[in-house]
Amino acid sequence: MKKKKVYPLYFLILPVAVYGLLFFLPSMFSFYYAMTDWNSYNSEIHFVGFENYKTILKDSKNYLHALGNTLFFTVGTTVLKNGLGLLLALVLNGKVKGKNMLRLIFYLPVTMAPLIVGLIFTSILNPSYGLLNTCLRAIGLGGLTKAWLVNKNTAMVSVVMVEVWKSVGFNMIIYLAGLQTIPKDYAEAASIDGAGKWHVFRYITLPMLMPSIQVNLLLNLINGFKVFELVFILTRGGPGNLTEVLNTLVFGEFSAGRYGLSTAFGVLLLLITAVIAFSSLKILSRWAGGEED
Repeated sequence: MKKKKVYPLYFLILPVAVYGLLFFLPSMFSFYYAMTDWNSYNSEIHFVGFENYKTILKDSKNYLHALGNTLFFTVGTTVLKNGLGLLLALVLNGKVKGKNMLRLIFYLPVTMAPLIVGLIFTSILNPSYGLLNTCLRAIGLGGLTKAWLVNKNTAMVSVVMVEVWKSVGFNMIIYLAGLQTIPKDYAEAASIDGAGKWHVFRYITLPMLMPSIQVNLLLNLINGFKVFELVFILTRGGPGNLTEVLNTLVFGEFSAGRYGLSTAFGVLLLLITAVIAFSSLKILSRWAGGEED
């Protein structure tokens, strides 16, 4: 019994040490540096308390704008990736010819680096020679052409759709894994009792998919708040601050040499993400166990 208790702990030492060294300690240091005037213009670092946070509050308009864009991106991508991912999983879990190849095709964009995806879609969405506008003109819909990444009505929506294209395959795979754990006997028994496809989905498939739904929702929410590379490559947060998100704001402050202020922004982003993640997990757990409550 003693060996069984010690055995798992032995293998935890290395990962916990690496996690502490590469994540926990830097995070703790960031809380300190967020309260300093650390910058590229002065070799000395002075403790200034909450001055950086006061500066952020004074410039709350830009911060709230970036927060609003981040929320729009997070909610939009979470809803679309989960909805389309579930739809694809339901279709490709059935008797579809070439479904393994289709699964591979839909999953391939997940393996692509955000830099590559950003460069591809910067070209596709180019207002002059981009593939999208060229196709619209070719089929007589030239009136629908736009400067997709510059127009205030389409810039953020375009970024959302690129992220959905890139990541929907990941959600699909999670849902496929969940669907394949559901015994077929349940659906067959329900069908014999006269239940239609909608009722089978609503009362059997959906409740048993709840663990997959929880995983996808939580990961999408966290990744939504962490978005940086895709926005930076596609628009650099512009034009102006039209598509500015929290991480491009942090990057901008850091690039300007205001390291203490950018760290304070980063700490706020960490706290917001943690609150959203834990709150979502709590809500999803209650939702999953709603009948028991």
